[in-house]
Amino acid sequence: MKCVRFSLLLVGLLAAPAIWARVPPFVEVEVPPVVPEVFDGIVVDPPHPVARAGACSVTIRGGLPSPQPVYLKTDSEDFYPFSDVGVMEFESGGSFQLWCPSGFNSHSQNLLTASCVSGTTFKVDGSNYDFKDLYCKSWPGFKAVKSGATCNGGVVIRVGFEITSSRFAEQMQICFNEEEEVTRYTRHQLVPGSNYYETGVARITFQTAGYFDGKNVDKLYTQATQLETINNDLGGDADKYFDSATNVYLARGHLGAKADFDYAPEQRATFLFINAAPQWQVFNAGNWARVEDGLRAWVSKNKMNVNCYTGVYGVTTLPNKQGVETPLYLAKDSNNNGLIPVPKLYFRVVIEPTTHKGIVFVGVNNPHLTEEQIKRDYVICSDVSDQVTYINWKKTDIKAGWSYACEVADFLKTVKHLPALTAKGGLLV
Repeated sequence: MKCVRFSLLLVGLLAAPAIWARVPPFVEVEVPPVVPEVFDGIVVDPPHPVARAGACSVTIRGGLPSPQPVYLKTDSEDFYPFSDVGVMEFESGGSFQLWCPSGFNSHSQNLLTASCVSGTTFKVDGSNYDFKDLYCKSWPGFKAVKSGATCNGGVVIRVGFEITSSRFAEQMQICFNEEEEVTRYTRHQLVPGSNYYETGVARITFQTAGYFDGKNVDKLYTQATQLETINNDLGGDADKYFDSATNVYLARGHLGAKADFDYAPEQRATFLFINAAPQWQVFNAGNWARVEDGLRAWVSKNKMNVNCYTGVYGVTTLPNKQGVETPLYLAKDSNNNGLIPVPKLYFRVVIEPTTHKGIVFVGVNNPHLTEEQIKRDYVICSDVSDQVTYINWKKTDIKAGWSYACEVADFLKTVKHLPALTAKGGLLV
């Protein structure tokens, strides 16, 4: 299942500064209130921005062109900010920059500086343009580059846009284990305006971005190949575990969700295999989607700025022909060690840095278990989900992904590969 950019060190990382050395950390700011577009099943029209004399405003949802430039604060690595209701706001004469590496429809250069005239009219190189008339010849490419830092169980990868060799607009970070080809967790933020993300942005093909040792990962995820792979591992009869008609197959499960980012180029940049793991589609579209959507709406409603760590833990199993529980992987290395594991659990740790409150949402990634198996092997911390009112989930529905919530400290007793996060302010409920 959008957890605004990174500038000050995240509370909780102070205990482990080396983990994110040489990587720009989070911005922690207080943000004003907002009413979510959808909350508890009720659709609420967002308030319209109040126009100021001579100022400009552009609504993200419906007001942006395609292919869309990357919008930046002038001479900064920061994406241009948006209001609590997803509106880009500009003072009269205020500037920002637009980046299209392939050039613009109207200009050959790849970086433009525009200044607000009024409304949606901006001046570029002495001429006036409507905001929607400044678009790219093709979509800006995104990159996933190693930062040079390490994390617990992997290397830190920065995902974003390389404006110049010394200017990188980062939207999230990923802790990736190259030996096992598994992402431990991703790190990004949700803010009030996150619930007003741009809609209608087409999904694109997932990319390896130079990772996974040259494998055709897209093919490994196809239903035909995953069935063949797991059938071999189980010694046959794996077809009983798959049914495309009822969404019982392994999908490319986003960690940093597409809808967790407002601008279209950022949404497209989530389509990286290092930002995904094999996730049963009934769970992906079931309780995990409910966690993502409910959290985003609640953050908006309560004018919050939260840090999100979304990741996976363990390897799920199915019984082979002899009844022996067998771990599931999409690939093997030359020594027959498993690669690209099918996770046992998905999790999202959410920390509100001002109050130091936090919570962890956990979902079971296996629709073929019994309740007894789940309670014995898949519940790794004390369930506090009865205190959560903002997720419209079916917690004990095994097909939709049995789900629960935990205190951060309790969860970290078992999951050791996260940074030294703290939530001393109590539960985020």
